[in-house]
Amino acid sequence: MLNKLIVVGLVWTLACSTSAESVWASGIGEQTVKSTCTTCHRIEGNPVSRKNKKAPDLIWAGNKYQPQWLEEWLQDPKQRLYPVGYDYNAKRKQPHLALPAETAKAVTQYLALLKDPRIQEGIMKPGTSEQMQKGKKLYQEHACTNCHWTPAETRRGYTGGKSSTSFLKMGTRLKADWVYRFNLNPNDFVPKSGAYIPKPPLPDSDIYAITAYMMTFGK
Repeated sequence: MLNKLIVVGLVWTLACSTSAESVWASGIGEQTVKSTCTTCHRIEGNPVSRKNKKAPDLIWAGNKYQPQWLEEWLQDPKQRLYPVGYDYNAKRKQPHLALPAETAKAVTQYLALLKDPRIQEGIMKPGTSEQMQKGKKLYQEHACTNCHWTPAETRRGYTGGKSSTSFLKMGTRLKADWVYRFNLNPNDFVPKSGAYIPKPPLPDSDIYAITAYMMTFGK
């Protein structure tokens, strides 16, 4: 009986400790995001064009970023996500603030709570070989490398233009459901962004195939 009470006590103590840690992390994360991150990033509001903001929106960060990548990047933000600056503007090409490990973890946990109901989770699955072949073909046909850094067997490890978002390590950086929903209609999230949209628009199955292929980048 005594041993059982001891075990119950230990479980209760661990549970309380974990709960307290979560509350602390949530508080520090929210405080950091609202006091520091929002000087450049928006965490609420309606989608607006790039020219009307300093940095990418975090309104749907919980849908967009893979937690492990985000936590590590916040501590050492050397990976260039926008090679010539956000919105193709070199004046916005500023170093990102690096956070201490505990703060980066707390911020990641808070940002994971920010989600957009338009993004349905669980849609994307690993592509079949047929989808991969189709996705690669479409990616090449629509010249995605004209604007985006894309992994390649070159001396630098990539090829492509740098006027838009880098696709390097996309498979470990972004969530597939976010990429798919964004690819369906980029203007839903960044109006007047200048993002390339085929005319006539591609069928959803083609967008799915392209997304499945893109999610292999960096894995």
